Amino acid sequence: MKQELERLRERAQQLKRKRPDYGAILDFYVKVREAQITSKAALKLDPTKVKESRQQRPTEEGMSLLRKEDFPVDREASIGLFHTLCRIGETANPHMAEQVGRIEKAFEQIKIDLEKLWTGRQTSEQAASDRGLDGQVVDFLVRSSIRPSIEAGMEQLRGEIDPEACRTIHCPVCGSLPSLNLLKGEGGKRYSLCSVCCYEWRIDRLSCAVCGNREQGSLQYFYGEGEEACRIDLCDTCHHYVKTIDTRNLEASDPSLEDLATLHLDFVAVQKGYKRSVPNPWST
Repeated sequence: MKQELERLRERAQQLKRKRPDYGAILDFYVKVREAQITSKAALKLDPTKVKESRQQRPTEEGMSLLRKEDFPVDREASIGLFHTLCRIGETANPHMAEQVGRIEKAFEQIKIDLEKLWTGRQTSEQAASDRGLDGQVVDFLVRSSIRPSIEAGMEQLRGEIDPEACRTIHCPVCGSLPSLNLLKGEGGKRYSLCSVCCYEWRIDRLSCAVCGNREQGSLQYFYGEGEEACRIDLCDTCHHYVKTIDTRNLEASDPSLEDLATLHLDFVAVQKGYKRSVPNPWST
């Protein structure tokens, strides 16, 4: 854990020196990840259970080992992390500072049921709409507070699936779409990074990671000058884009940190008329 935190902080400092305009959001991300990593080290989770019907076909498109609500969650640790994140949010920016105070108050008055939000029985937008809260901030806090449990549950299932054999659009563990693509190893094998459980699985290099389109004439990409390690893959069939990070040209780091330090590429993609595969919660 100590080494992971040290690498995270060191890389964040490197990125801040290179792109000082991103200093505030990178600092915020590091504080949140520090809290999540610390929380994860102390989790008490039941074994992750997979239903037999799902275990038989996890690499087929549309099948996954778990539904999102099947992940075991350390309720006490997640609630504690939720309050820690609210404290961190108070120093992020004026809007989040105002929101986290109101969100915590609603939680204390049992107007917001975190467990319902974790299990999907209630959406963040539903919880926020009647109370004049920002649904994106609520969603960010909820997802961030359960992420350590979700990651730990995913790690229990690593041996159940061969990441090289999947080649599916959706995550074979939880069925979600990818948040990023990664190029790794000799030859630059392409992997998708799940937006929910952070599982990495192999996908074909010349295809759209969102719709599976393989028509080369409708697939394109761009990157910023001097930023070849991070590029934007565009699909003219589904009009989505996914950011690809070439980890071969980067020091060991957190892919989401690299993602945050290149949000200007997302802006260009949106200006071109494309939509990100999964909204980036850190850019709201």
